[in-house]
Amino acid sequence: MTKVNWLIEKNIYDAEEQFLEELKKQGYIYKQTKYLHFRPQEANKYFPEHDCVLFRGTLNLGRDILKTSWIPGAYMDERNLRCSTYYTYFGQYLLNNKYFLLSLGELIRRRKEILKYFQSEGELFIRPDSNMKSFRAGVFNLNILNTIQSLRNELKRDETTLVLVSGKRIITREWRFFVYKNEILTGSLYLVGEERVDETIKGGYLENYLSEVLKQVNWYPESLYTIDICESEGELYVLELGSFSCAGEYGCNLSLIVEAGAKAAWEDYEAVNC
Repeated sequence: MTKVNWLIEKNIYDAEEQFLEELKKQGYIYKQTKYLHFRPQEANKYFPEHDCVLFRGTLNLGRDILKTSWIPGAYMDERNLRCSTYYTYFGQYLLNNKYFLLSLGELIRRRKEILKYFQSEGELFIRPDSNMKSFRAGVFNLNILNTIQSLRNELKRDETTLVLVSGKRIITREWRFFVYKNEILTGSLYLVGEERVDETIKGGYLENYLSEVLKQVNWYPESLYTIDICESEGELYVLELGSFSCAGEYGCNLSLIVEAGAKAAWEDYEAVNC
């Protein structure tokens, strides 16, 4: 699988140097770029057209990578990584398992009804339906942002933007796992309260919990992806799914990430070129 080439966006992840060293160690060819330097129509400056290439970097550049003829290019299926898609399958396991999906305009129109449903005096969790991070998810007070103009200004989005709205929940810890189909590859603790912690997870109750969730759900957005798990009030929940190509590694095992990335990329390439 050394025929798999890697394109890495510069200065994005904390473990960039270690990741590049791992690519060298495993014998892979890689090149680096920056978002402002890359043009899909000039992709052959990096690797030939229709080549087997796998990208790691930001969501915005990932979108451009998917416009090339490279296979697979990037693992970041925008449709399947929308809340409105994967919540359908993971619903009962999600931290925000009681939610509304509606536009910002409808959120303001139905503000009182939604606040009453969540028994909230004003604060609600709001995130974009899209995984493309069009605004930063968080808790917002709809007694202050009580007009569409104020909410548009705060989120820098228009009234048609589809959002997920849920009640405010307290999160004590967060973990990230890289997953190949339904197989857990590697995981890391990355947040305790507000403190960043990079601690590799090897087996134990967290992997057992996630393995059981994956077994029961039996659906995945694409061959490679990430799942964030969180702890709230002493219980474990699925926090969100994310893109393999555009997710930070934290304390995850880089060797396993590279191995799985190359394996999946080559499988996809052979499926097209067999």
